[in-house]
Amino acid sequence: MKTIIHRGTHQIGGIATEIRTENTRILIDMGDELSLDPDFVSSPLNIPGVTDANGICDAVFFTHYHGDHTGQMTRIRDDIPLYTGALAKEIMQLSAERSYHKNQVLCDRIKTLHTFNGGEELIIGDIRITPWSIDHSACDSYLFLIEADGKRVLYTGDFRMHGFRGKVLPKILHKIGKVDVLVTEGTTLSRPDEKPMTERELQQKVREYMTQYKYVYVMCASTNLERICALSKAVPRGKYFICDGYQKALMELVEHHWGTLSPLYRDLKKTVYGDNIFEAMKERGFLMTVRDNRDFRNIISKFDREKSIMLYSMWDGYRTKPGSTIPEFLNLTGRWEPLHTSGHASHSDLKKVVDIANPEMVVPMHNDNPDMLQILCPDTKIKLVNDGEEVTL
Repeated sequence: MKTIIHRGTHQIGGIATEIRTENTRILIDMGDELSLDPDFVSSPLNIPGVTDANGICDAVFFTHYHGDHTGQMTRIRDDIPLYTGALAKEIMQLSAERSYHKNQVLCDRIKTLHTFNGGEELIIGDIRITPWSIDHSACDSYLFLIEADGKRVLYTGDFRMHGFRGKVLPKILHKIGKVDVLVTEGTTLSRPDEKPMTERELQQKVREYMTQYKYVYVMCASTNLERICALSKAVPRGKYFICDGYQKALMELVEHHWGTLSPLYRDLKKTVYGDNIFEAMKERGFLMTVRDNRDFRNIISKFDREKSIMLYSMWDGYRTKPGSTIPEFLNLTGRWEPLHTSGHASHSDLKKVVDIANPEMVVPMHNDNPDMLQILCPDTKIKLVNDGEEVTL
């Protein structure tokens, strides 16, 4: 079995990884590069047999729905089957259909996606691939156990252990057992090693803000759905959880797919803003999930600034990038505070995964400081590779 990381060995985002045997070839993810430059356009990935007819590819698997993993989906040949989680597919469908710049080609391709369930193996040629549901800021994210040619490869995708479902990962790793190779993300490797706030702690902070302020606005990604569910659950009896129709539809998808798994995902408060409830909102108070657009700016302007606060619950790079209008938006309430936690594993949790998986070799990717992993795991063989480099596993 061989692997080629086509992109992502020394950068965060723009991911695509190939795994193949003599008879079968699969790809994991096909994403856009990330940049804070407002004029940046991701360079297209050109992979023979995937984006053209010069070869074969038996399937492409997506770990989750973030654009740095799916953004170049439409470059994949139409005859190649694509796979993702069932909830992830519906989130991608809804997001694509509701996009301000709707791409019909993308909408049509998403409809063709095959879906899988966590813990249920799939056979593609002579490769056995088993997805396992893990915690990330995109719900319905997966790591993959890939088995072929007598080798076992664990491909983590993006993960963390401080979300609501973070404790399940060590259990999954113990169930999988020892692997030969671990291909792991390392987004935080270039950042200071800090213990991240847990999603549960973030939820409790929101409850505290709701006792201090009558009108609480939270700016966060609409598809960070476990956080959105936690915000809904943080709203006390008698107050509203307010959103728009798009956010409500996304929450209903989570309830439909995951409502039986945990109380976090069912019986969610969710009311779409309308003039008919304005007076009740003004009297009772609310938490509202918001995005930087004209509609939300208009709504915010109607409520008393002295009783309001904005919580910024996104990566700070979006706020500070050149040309960002987010600072102005945050100041609409007169006061704002950051309240966020990472979607990626801390240094200590990266090391924990390496220790439990106990691989013969670790290949870091989705990071811009791969050497740091050797410092974290001095007794483990860390294989540093470059984009496009073939590695025999």
